[in-house]
Amino acid sequence: MDTPAFIEFKLDQTKQLLYGRWLRDITFEEYKAGLHQTYKLIQQHNIRLWLQNSEKLSPRSLPEVKWVSEEFGLMLMQSDVKYLAIVTPRSSAHFPDLQAMREKAYRIFGKTKSMEVFETEEEALAWLIPNLQYYKLPSETLQLPNSEVD
Repeated sequence: MDTPAFIEFKLDQTKQLLYGRWLRDITFEEYKAGLHQTYKLIQQHNIRLWLQNSEKLSPRSLPEVKWVSEEFGLMLMQSDVKYLAIVTPRSSAHFPDLQAMREKAYRIFGKTKSMEVFETEEEALAWLIPNLQYYKLPSETLQLPNSEVD
């Protein structure tokens, strides 16, 4: 099986944790396709903890922010996800966008899900799994057919 050229996933089923990482900057269509695939994995594996590394993303356009805050946010509301940690450098122009998305989602859907933005994966993992100081993500990347993200 081929993996998508723009996103990778790792899964820890015992912790109900999904890790996603954008491999490069992406188009709006790739953004939607990658998040739809993420949602599929969340549903298939009853994910409660989601860590998304967005270090390679540039700031999203207004239509993308609107789509992720409203449409994708509604999808997440219907999932088991309780905690979402997003990683991007504070110096990135993407950082304030992510914080704005979080605030908009809280206004629309309330705080039934928690979302935070972190500068490192270590900080994000410490928040997601606070009692496991030395937790490491699984080393194996999920193999998905390209057709699953098209």
